[in-house]
Amino acid sequence: MGLLSAQHFLSGAFTWEDSWHMTINQWLPWLLVSPFIVALVFRWPIERHQWPSRCVLHALAGALVVYFCALAGDDFFQPFPHDHGGPGGPGGAGNPGAWMRHGPPPLWMRCQFSVPIYLVFVSLAHSIVYFRRAQQRDRRALALEKHLAQARLQALRTQLHPHFLFNTLNAISTLVHTAPNLADDMIANLSTLLRLSLDSATEQEVPLGRELDFLNHYLDIEQIRFGQRLRIEQQIAGETRAALVPTFILQPLVENAIRHGIEPQVAPGVVMISARRAGDSLYVTITDTGVGLPGPGGKVTPPVEGIGLANTRERLQSLYPGRHQFRLRNATGGGCVAELTIPFHPMAPAQPL
Repeated sequence: MGLLSAQHFLSGAFTWEDSWHMTINQWLPWLLVSPFIVALVFRWPIERHQWPSRCVLHALAGALVVYFCALAGDDFFQPFPHDHGGPGGPGGAGNPGAWMRHGPPPLWMRCQFSVPIYLVFVSLAHSIVYFRRAQQRDRRALALEKHLAQARLQALRTQLHPHFLFNTLNAISTLVHTAPNLADDMIANLSTLLRLSLDSATEQEVPLGRELDFLNHYLDIEQIRFGQRLRIEQQIAGETRAALVPTFILQPLVENAIRHGIEPQVAPGVVMISARRAGDSLYVTITDTGVGLPGPGGKVTPPVEGIGLANTRERLQSLYPGRHQFRLRNATGGGCVAELTIPFHPMAPAQPL
């Protein structure tokens, strides 16, 4: 209102007091009815499937509002209660008091001024309604996308468990008749593995330390199978143990190194598991001294991936889209290297009770 009053005053035709009074006459009624306009639009916005009836409703409401605002200024206030001398003398062309003695502007002129204002208020209110609806659609879409991603990850984990169980039972079956005691040890380790997997059934990420504990039980089974042919080494930086990693992510990589790297060769082999942090990234590497990835002409080509590796790629893409790297390549001195890079984010500390 202050800016509008200043505009009237700077025109030179009115005093500051008269300019302020004129602005109040024009705009105070709109301030009074604006909550009604906004509430009306919020309750009955113009929509595609109901636009005829809603247009009629807003047209009737607009007519009432415009008529009210056109008359309200004269009913609530009596502007320019005094005559001012000035250019043209009392009652002259430059005297606002003389102008008011001829009466307020005609009603049609005041309605003509009020209609665009009403349309502006209605348009702004509709903008708020549509903006809120767009935000609600975005929130629902994000929630649906999150639920779908969680369902997909759960399906991937469900697919992986039978695959792992089948391979482990197959390993046990080779020792049942030749080394029953070792087979009993493998069954005990398998039981522990299944219990740990059930404990993490609803978690998509776990601390690396827990994932390593799970992996060690699997490696105990493989160590029984291979004996002196397999040696496991680990280089795990202390700060990485609290870093969150996808549940059940290491076992398929280590299984791939043992089955396709160490098992095909006669000589003993080593599987090295390392983890380190660099900035905001966690680097996990599985290296074996096995036969490597053969390809025509000595050129390394991507192997035909089984359930384990394909599942690993899909889970990483779902959990860290565009923020991860997973590469399988031949090592320089022989063997194979699986390199995994994911964002480093440690588990939040437990809140005290």
